[in-house]
Amino acid sequence: MKTEVKKKQRLRLFVWTNFESNYSGGIAFAIAKDEFEASKLVEKDRGYPPYLWGNLKTYPTNKKIAFSLSGGA
Repeated sequence: MKTEVKKKQRLRLFVWTNFESNYSGGIAFAIAKDEFEASKLVEKDRGYPPYLWGNLKTYPTNKKIAFSLSGGA
């Protein structure tokens, strides 16, 4: 079973903080194999060009993680 996992590319969590910072600085995320795939998923969902996406952080999906982002105008 371990060899099956190694054969498949592991998914990662991609998080863009300060997403669309010219409004209120939101958050966008995607779970994907790589940054290119994650970017395409976010672009398909929101349609905004990458220069509005803010800062990218990447996390493995095999570890516990928590983060929060407060919003407001």
